[in-house]
Amino acid sequence: MQQIILLVAMTLILTACGGSSSEEPTTPPPPPVSDKVSTILSGSQTVERFYLDGDAQLAGTTTGLFWRADANSDWQNRSPEDSGVADIVVLGSGQYIIAMTPTEGTENSEAHPLYRTSDSGQTWDRISHNFGGEFFSVIRSLTYDISTDSIYAVSLGALAKADSSAENWTLLDGDWSTFATGLRLLEYNHAKQAIWFGGQGAIENGYLKRFNIADDSVVRWDDLLPNPHSFMGGLIHPHEPNTVMFGGEGGIAISYDHGASWERPLGDVNHRFYWDIVIDSAGVLYTAGWDKGGSEQPLIIECSSDNGYSWKSHHFGNEVSRGGVKSLSLVEHEDETMLYLGLEANGIKAISTDDLECP
Repeated sequence: MQQIILLVAMTLILTACGGSSSEEPTTPPPPPVSDKVSTILSGSQTVERFYLDGDAQLAGTTTGLFWRADANSDWQNRSPEDSGVADIVVLGSGQYIIAMTPTEGTENSEAHPLYRTSDSGQTWDRISHNFGGEFFSVIRSLTYDISTDSIYAVSLGALAKADSSAENWTLLDGDWSTFATGLRLLEYNHAKQAIWFGGQGAIENGYLKRFNIADDSVVRWDDLLPNPHSFMGGLIHPHEPNTVMFGGEGGIAISYDHGASWERPLGDVNHRFYWDIVIDSAGVLYTAGWDKGGSEQPLIIECSSDNGYSWKSHHFGNEVSRGGVKSLSLVEHEDETMLYLGLEANGIKAISTDDLECP
């Protein structure tokens, strides 16, 4: 009798636990999620731009300008109007000029919305300006030359310059009325007195230009990356002014001789976009990509310790499912350096550079 009772009990236990020999093995649990990636700014906004003003941080997003006093403070929305941010320039402590995204339908009927603040965005004054002339061109990117107190800007197909009032603009290259996808890359090389700018033409042809300030001459490069492509952003090396590296659709192009020759270390990566590149105090480079197929994509960070000749990938798809990166910044947090990642439809994430091996 005891043997029968024991046999029945074992059968009940096996049945309750799904122990039938005809069932498929259970799927193993997913790997544990690490805690390397932290959230800096939560929300579904896309972070297109990120700048520092001393300890203060500025995030230009599709829902406006977010500002905080330092890495330990709360974010505040300090937008001059209810729209997205095209770009920002920091003129000095608490002094900014911001280009907002025009309201749909007004792009060609009124001047691009430009604002100025001298109190870190608590109050704003709208700037009356003539950027674009009679065509009311949109402003895609801005950069500031502190040595001459000059602002440079690009539109769909033009490079222009103004003083820090941003009121009277002079066309330097291109045409206000160009029909194209547009320019987006804009980097100022102070040591070489050159403005680098680039983007995509009307037939999805990517191109890069260098405006030489000394003589107003312009040099152009086509097909540095496989078409269709577009240049989005990049880096002038802070200690090697002849070294420039620019990313876009299809990889990263690097020149170590001010544009005389070019390397393509990331090459054609299935037309993956690289919007930004940053460098730390040790000379380590960081970048991250974005795929235009949708916001659901893994976070992949790449770094290089040999000045861009080779890159190592770090995958964080288990931690961040919306991991397409549109902007980057390196920020000091007490005893570590954090890589800030401005994401598509996912705010800002960050990871310590100590957690990224770059041999």
